[in-house]
Amino acid sequence: MKKILFLLFLSNCLQCTNPKHNFKIYKEKTFFTRLRSEPENLHPIKSTDVYSNIIHSYTLESLLQRNITTYEWEPLLAKSWTISPDNKTFTFEIFNNLKWSDGKDLTVQDIKFSFLAYKDPAYGGIHYLPYLEKIESVTILSDSKIQFQAKEVYFGNFQVIANLDIIPEHIYKDSKAKLSKTVIGSGPYMISHYIKGKILVLKKNPYWQRENNPALKNTFSFPNIAYRFISDETDSLLRMEKEHLDFSSLTAEAYLKKTLSEVWKTKIKKVEFSNKQPSNYGYIAFNLKRKLFQDQKLRKALALLLNRELIKEKIFYNKVELARGPWYFWSDYADSEVQAIKFNPQLAKKLLKESGWADRDQNGILEKEFEGRKKELSFTLIFANKDAEQYLTIYQEDLKKNGIQLKLKTLDWTSFLKIIDDKNFDTVALGWGGGSVDLDPKGIWHSSSSKKGGHNFISYSNLKVDALIEKGRSTMNRQERIKIFKKVYRLIASDVPYIFLFNTKKNFYSVNQRIKTYKPSFNYSIGVKFWRFKLLDE
Repeated sequence: MKKILFLLFLSNCLQCTNPKHNFKIYKEKTFFTRLRSEPENLHPIKSTDVYSNIIHSYTLESLLQRNITTYEWEPLLAKSWTISPDNKTFTFEIFNNLKWSDGKDLTVQDIKFSFLAYKDPAYGGIHYLPYLEKIESVTILSDSKIQFQAKEVYFGNFQVIANLDIIPEHIYKDSKAKLSKTVIGSGPYMISHYIKGKILVLKKNPYWQRENNPALKNTFSFPNIAYRFISDETDSLLRMEKEHLDFSSLTAEAYLKKTLSEVWKTKIKKVEFSNKQPSNYGYIAFNLKRKLFQDQKLRKALALLLNRELIKEKIFYNKVELARGPWYFWSDYADSEVQAIKFNPQLAKKLLKESGWADRDQNGILEKEFEGRKKELSFTLIFANKDAEQYLTIYQEDLKKNGIQLKLKTLDWTSFLKIIDDKNFDTVALGWGGGSVDLDPKGIWHSSSSKKGGHNFISYSNLKVDALIEKGRSTMNRQERIKIFKKVYRLIASDVPYIFLFNTKKNFYSVNQRIKTYKPSFNYSIGVKFWRFKLLDE
C-alpha cells in the first residue's frame, strides 16, 4: 500500500516559541508557502487586497467555479443552474447537506443574505456595487433553490452571481462586527492559527465533504497549509533552500540568477510557465484629485521619462512586455493599435515646456506659477513592494536629470492601503490582477467608482469613457462588446491616468521536490488545488 513520503527532515515539528501561541506545525502534514505581506483585513466583504483574496480562495466558496482547463462553469455550492432566454433570471439549485466550517447548516437563506450584504453599503463593500447594481431581487424558491432577477441586461450578471463568495448569516449579520482576523466559510480549509506578522495556518475543514461533486475530485489534499509572511525575496529563497517553504513565486532575476546552487537542482524545482490566464500588470498611478496631475501633458511627460525598455532588460530580463493601456494587451478587449509610451526625454521636455515648466532660477528643478505662487516640480511616490525599489530608483534618477524631484517612500502594507483609501497621496506604485477573461472596466475606470472604498481610487473621470462602459456592459454580443471596450482602452491610454508598466507573460515559481505538481500549468491556473505530497514510489 502506498504511503505518503516522509523524509527524515520532516520527522520534527515546528514549535511556536511564543507561550501565548502554543501550537505545533507538523511538516509532514503541512504545505508551506509565502505571502509577500499580511492580509490587511480578512472580512469577506470589507477586504480588498490580494493577500486576503488568497486566504478566501481556500476558506470561502461561491455557487460555481471555472474549470481551469476549459474555463467553463462547473458546480461548487450549486449542482445545477439555468439562465432565462432574456438573460435576466438566474436559478440555482444547491447540493444537499452543505455545512459551514463551524458545523452549522449552509442554507439558501445564507445565499440570499450574502447577496444582500454585499450590496449593502453598511458592510463596506463599495467595490462590489458596480457589478451587483443590475440585480434587483433574490427569491428563495425552496430549501434547495434560489433565483436572482436582474432589472437590466448586463453581460456580467450571471458571472458576478456565480462568483460571489457565500458567507454565513449567523456570523456576518452584524455589519458593524470587525471580524478582520478570522473567516468562517464553507471552503476546504479553515483558519487554525494566526500569529500577526508571522504566519497564518489553515487546516482541513472537517465539514467539507464533497464526494458527490465530480468537479472537486482529487483536490485539496494537504492536511494543513501554512502561509509565512515574507516580503523580501532573498529571505524567501533562503527559506526555500532550508526547506522552510515548499512553494514560492519567483522574479525573473531570481529564476535566472539567484537559484543556481546545487540545492536548486536536487531538492527544489524551478518552473517557467505561461498560460491563458489574464495577465496582471503594474502601474504608477496619479492622484487626479491633486491639481498638479490634472494636466495630461505633464502626466504624459512623466510617462516618457520612465525608461521601461532599460528596466525590462536589466531587471526583468526581457520576461515582461511594456504595458500599453488599462488591461493586459493580449486580451481580446485591448486595442492592438495602441502603442506603448517609450522613453523619450526630448519629447518629455517639449511637453513640459508647453505646460509652462522651466528652470527659471537655475537650481536644477523645474517650476512654474501654480495656483498663484511659484511651485517646483516635486512629488512623492509611495510603494509597499520593496522589489519595486530597483526600478523606481532608476526612474528617480532620470527625473532628476530632467529637473523633476521625486521622493520615494516605502510603507508597510496596512499603512499603504489606508493612505490609498483616504486618497492622501501624490503617486503610487501598485498592480492589478488580470481579472476575468471577459472583463468589465467599470469598477476601476468609471467615474461612479471613485467613491471612498471604490477601486477608482485616483478619481479618474472621462464622460466618453463612462458612456462607452455603460454601452458595453449592456451588450450581450461578445464581438460587439469587444469593439466598444477597445475604444475605452484607447481613450484611457491616451489620458495617461497611470504610467502603465509591464504586462507579465512569463511567470516563475519554485516548489519543493516533495510536492507532486502534475503539470507546470493548466490553461487558467497553475493548479495548486490538485497538488499533494509525493508517494514513496514517485
